[in-house]
Parts: sequence; C-alpha cells; structure tokens
Amino acid sequence: MKVDFCPKVLLVIVFCGLVACDQQAEQRTVDLTVPVTVQSVETGTIESIVTATGTLRPVREAQITTEIRGSLYWSKGSNNRLLAKGAEVRRGQTIARLDSDEWVVGARVEARKLAVETAKRTLKEQETLFSRQLSTEMDVESARRAWADAEANYQDALIKIDKTRLLAPIQGVLSELADITQGTLVTPNTAIAKIMDYSQVFVDLKIPNAQIINVKLGQGIRVSNYALPEEVFEGEIVEMDPAIDPVTRTVQVVGMVDNPDLLLRAGMFVKTEIVTESRQNVVLITRNLVLRRRNQKVVFVEEEGRAQQREVETGLEDRDRVEIVVGLEPGEQLITSNYETLRPRTRVRVTGDRR
Repeated sequence: MKVDFCPKVLLVIVFCGLVACDQQAEQRTVDLTVPVTVQSVETGTIESIVTATGTLRPVREAQITTEIRGSLYWSKGSNNRLLAKGAEVRRGQTIARLDSDEWVVGARVEARKLAVETAKRTLKEQETLFSRQLSTEMDVESARRAWADAEANYQDALIKIDKTRLLAPIQGVLSELADITQGTLVTPNTAIAKIMDYSQVFVDLKIPNAQIINVKLGQGIRVSNYALPEEVFEGEIVEMDPAIDPVTRTVQVVGMVDNPDLLLRAGMFVKTEIVTESRQNVVLITRNLVLRRRNQKVVFVEEEGRAQQREVETGLEDRDRVEIVVGLEPGEQLITSNYETLRPRTRVRVTGDRR
C-alpha cells in the first residue's frame, strides 16, 4: 500500500525531531556536573583614572646674581666646608660675599650714621626750645625733616653694604653653582647659583581633548617613576589651561605633589594617574568574570550545587576589576573557573575557593 506524505507535514516532523534532540542535548549539559572554583563576593573601593606622563619642576626656585663688582668668596655650611651643589640652605643664609673697598667707602656708612645721631639731637633740642617758646614751629619741622633725610641716607648706605653679601632668598637646595674660585673678581649681573625648593614639585601634563572633560581642579593625582618602583607620591591638580593647543589637541594641566623626602627631582619624567572618580564600599569582581549572553552582561553564582545565571549592570572599571551596580550581593559565591561553558542550572561541584 503506497502512502503519500505532504511536504508540509514532512517539514513539521523534521523540525520536531530537531527540537527534541536539542532539548535532550541541553538536558545532558544541565545534568553534567562541572568542577568549579568559587569566591565570596566582596566590597571595596574603585577609581576611574586618566593616565598621563609629565615632567617635574620645583615649586619654587631663585637665581642669585651679583649687583656690584668685587672679589667673590664662598661661605661655609654647617659642616664647616665651602658650600657646594646639593647643599641645603635656609632663607637669609649667606651664600657668598663680595670684597669691594671702593663700594664700601662709597657707601659712607659711618658718616651717615653719625649724621643721623646729630640730626636726632638737634630735633630734641628744637623741641625743647619750642616747649619753652624759644623757637618756632618751623624750626622744629625743619629739624624733623633733617633727621628724616639723615635716616634715609643711612638706610640707603646699609642697603648698599648688603649688596656685598649674597643671601638665599628662599629655603632650598643649591643648584647650578658657578665654577668660580675663591677671590675671583666678578662683575655685576653674574649668576653665581640657583636655589630650588622641591619639598613640593609641579608636574606638567598634557591631557588629550577627549579626556579633559573628566579632569577638574582639585582632583587627586598619584605620581610614580621607574627609578622608585616602590614609591607613590600623592598630590592634586592646581592649574588648568582653559585653551586647547590647536597643534597637539591637548590641554596643559599642572599638578602639585608633596615630596617631603626629596626623592623626586626636577626634570624627572613621571607617570601620573588623575583620579577622576572614586567609589567606596561597592561590589567589585574581576572583569573577565563578566560574560555577554544574548546581549546581556551576566555572571554565574553557585547555589545548592547548581550554577545560577545573573544579569548584572556594571559601573566603574579599572584595569582588573569592575563595579557591579545591580545583580550581585556581598557574600554570594561567585564562580571563578569553567564559567565560560556554563548554562543556567548546570550542576557544579565546588573544588576549592579562590580568595
């Protein structure tokens, strides 16, 4: 007896067979016990950062320059040796002196000091006579003016004498010391040394235009240098140029970093991390544990011997970790191995914890 099949009926039979096979395969997958490791979901702090490189410069520096002609003699430091590069100096400390008899004589310090004393006595005499009505008010004012002129001339002489002593205008470290031997005659405007204060340092950065929207004044920064692998120095953004460089399409940003042990040096090339956002006590997991299934971000947790798929929403990310905003709670057992092959409700066997 010959039986004819309608093509549509045949297609339905084949489709049903395929669905049944797929369901059986999925059931076998679910029933298969997969060994996994787990770790307890924990909270922590995560930051969003912008990374840039830059060069350091001292927070303050001052050039010491001669103003008069004279023979230069270097001063000694606390170790009773002549000051040298790298020596720490305090503000007002004498770095060198200039011997110039011609300049000292021209200042006429003693003569002007004597003139002040004479003018002061004259003023007192005139005031006494005026009180006895033996002189006029004009005589007193004339004496007072003469005393003021004498005092100004004396102060001018002291200022001239001070030019023979070259003092440190700031506290810091001697740098760029001129190679001048003791007693060498120098002329005015000779630069003899520079003093750098780098107890704090500036770091000059160029931030790409695409990232500048996240950078603001006052944000924290971390600075490191390959020569100091164990050291991280903290500071903040203190300056931002409002204009974008039309050539490089970058913005000039300046950070200031504390350097109490003077480990950072002017001219150093450093790596800088600008902390643009920070969140504390949030759920954090390793980035590669987040999978994408059917255009959704998911992770797997272990519950009663089975893998449970959780859809999650993520927040801040760094190089290794990601913030989970929705989908995980602290203390849950996150599957950390063989998770790539898991399906919802797959049987699992915990072989160890990763903490």
